Amino acid sequence: MRAQGVISGSNIVLKKVSAGEELHEGAKVEVIILPLQKKPHRFSTFKLGVKKEHLKREKLYARS
Repeated sequence: MRAQGVISGSNIVLKKVSAGEELHEGAKVEVIILPLQKKPHRFSTFKLGVKKEHLKREKLYARS
């Protein structure tokens, strides 16, 4: 059985649990924690360096 969850304070909140598993409150389970890693991009990336003030709608559509 695989399940995904999120750490919230000192608790682990399960988000996805396989259907058909018989789990009930008070059941003893074994938990193995593995951090999920993001896959690296298959292509090179770079930061655009755009200032947040230039992304405002008023600034984008302002007439010069």
